[in-house]
Amino acid sequence: MKVKLNCSLVEDLYPLYVENELRPENRLAVEEHLQHCRECRELYQKGSGFSELSLSSEETLSKEVDDRIRITFRLRRMKVIAAFLAAVIIVSGINLYAANREKVATLLDGVYLYAESLKELAENPYEIDRNGQLLSYAAEDIVDLDEELLWFERKNAPLLVNSQELDEMAATLRERKSQGFEDETDLKAVDLLQTYSSTLFKHVGKEYNEFHHGYSSYFEFLDTEGIGNPIRKINELAFFYNRYHKLPSEMNLIKEKDLKEIIRTAFHAKNGKVKLEKMNDHYGMYRFDLQQGKTKIDGEMDGYSGMIITAFNYGHQINEQKPLEQREVIKKAEQMLKAIYGKTAAFEIKVEPNKEEIEGQHNLYRFRFTPLAGEYKLHFPLGEPFVIEFDAGTGEFFMLSAQPPLQSRELFSKDYQEKLSQASLETKAEQITGEKVKTIGTGIIYSTVSADYVLVYVFEGKENKIYFNAETGIVERPYLFIH
Repeated sequence: MKVKLNCSLVEDLYPLYVENELRPENRLAVEEHLQHCRECRELYQKGSGFSELSLSSEETLSKEVDDRIRITFRLRRMKVIAAFLAAVIIVSGINLYAANREKVATLLDGVYLYAESLKELAENPYEIDRNGQLLSYAAEDIVDLDEELLWFERKNAPLLVNSQELDEMAATLRERKSQGFEDETDLKAVDLLQTYSSTLFKHVGKEYNEFHHGYSSYFEFLDTEGIGNPIRKINELAFFYNRYHKLPSEMNLIKEKDLKEIIRTAFHAKNGKVKLEKMNDHYGMYRFDLQQGKTKIDGEMDGYSGMIITAFNYGHQINEQKPLEQREVIKKAEQMLKAIYGKTAAFEIKVEPNKEEIEGQHNLYRFRFTPLAGEYKLHFPLGEPFVIEFDAGTGEFFMLSAQPPLQSRELFSKDYQEKLSQASLETKAEQITGEKVKTIGTGIIYSTVSADYVLVYVFEGKENKIYFNAETGIVERPYLFIH
């Protein structure tokens, strides 16, 4: 059935016809009308003259109405395109999310293996350091897992144990047990290690099952805090066991007001204003800032021992004055070190050629200082003695670096004795190592075996050093600051 159109309607439909917005059947009806109506055909061909037609017949749509119709249809088209793009983005997002959850589920295989290996190793903690490859094998997946976590899953929780601290703990446990020194602290440390590793394994198993449970697994989020808590406790346990031979529950920080007083005393700033800020990534460590007049010193200190580890006089600028006598500045250095470590503390202080000359800091005196107890010096298994610097022109303190920090000031007050001959222990060292050893000397170390400062004879083989207690002859193990 053909649709008959009047001329006024055909004129009204012109904008839609031009924009190709008419339905096919309506467009066909318009074209059939144009074949039989000369006036309308001429109007469509010229694209003008609609006003005359409307005067002779009916009112036509104004140009504004034409534009409004065009805009309406264009907006409608844009909405369709926008909806399509939104759908594409949503689908892509869903696919990316699904792929992410699948990757997390896959990487949890490594986390499960890691937790399982740690639990098995903890059952015989005396050999952990000899089987560390079991943990390192699974650790690779955990590193990759951290990169796949969603932002709200990242809670600054550790996903790996500190393997160096754990290995050191295992070696110390073994050495103490083999030499008959195992005590209540050792047994409790083993028990806690087994408890924490078991807790970790159970929690990882729960997370693993939730991420391998069909389609519902796509809606699971990894509880990194639940995984990190037992790992954090294991790291804390190993640190305090190695450094102080104590359990975390036995450790107490020095009160902040007392720490501030230590800082004021060390830098002769009786009325100085001290700010302390706890360092979250180090156990019991504080950043400090001291200000009194022109004195502006910042640094780090140990909140358990009260030892100042680093300090820098950022309020002082090196000048070009004529250098003071070296002996005079050494005396100032000794006075400051006694203020830091105590009046009974003694040191071997050696002048070091200033290596900063190239960088323009040529007017500094740099001293390397080694703690002394009587005739015996502190032995540094790794690295070199501590450093302190003074302005050569004014004798003013400039910088201190005393890393790793001493465990306590008892180092200076102990009575160290050589009751055994070095020669006899050299023979014993060769029996233990199965090779010829070289005598390094005598020195004081903090031993994780004796859990105290002890005097030792140091021997060196092809690969390792061996330390014998100069008084008892037991094999000692120097504490190595890992953090």
